[in-house]
Amino acid sequence: MHGDDGESFPFVRRRGPVALIGLSTSLPTLPLAATGRLHGDQLARLGELLAKLKREQMFRVVLIHHPPVEGAHYFRRLTKRRRARDMLAEHGAELVLHGHHHEASLHWLPGTPFRIPVVGVASASGAPGRHDEPAGYNLYEIEGAWGAWRCTAISRGWRDGGFARSIAKAVHVKGAVRLKQLTVLSAGEPSVLS
Repeated sequence: MHGDDGESFPFVRRRGPVALIGLSTSLPTLPLAATGRLHGDQLARLGELLAKLKREQMFRVVLIHHPPVEGAHYFRRLTKRRRARDMLAEHGAELVLHGHHHEASLHWLPGTPFRIPVVGVASASGAPGRHDEPAGYNLYEIEGAWGAWRCTAISRGWRDGGFARSIAKAVHVKGAVRLKQLTVLSAGEPSVLS
């Protein structure tokens, strides 16, 4: 994968006010292990990119396969994840998206100037009744401007034997990220939590 300027990992793809920053955590591992690591100079370049894109007032989305959070199984973790979290805390990001664990998840990391949501999603090919969550995906709608972003996440997937959809709206206001509304639609029955 490559960025808009042909660069490899970390790469940047700009789409309007949104900057997608792609990282690679893949590496050869022992059998039955699936650990990852930010190899090469990706970590140093990530810091430079986050700082540059902040100066340009872009909505920075970091794409990473292994999540930079605690709690992963020893053989499925991101090694040296503390260094990645420290880099994110120092330079900030508006959103981190990850895969690998094949389950819907939301974690928060400290960041500058806002907390950083770290979102995982089930595998798009997951089958109901297996050990992983059944298939799901997220869509993101990003609007606004620096310091006043609005990011809406629309999650779709199989839940409780049928198709379900949930919508979460997060707004950056006065130095904090606030979850404004969560709407869950399942079997045609909407419920709204504000």
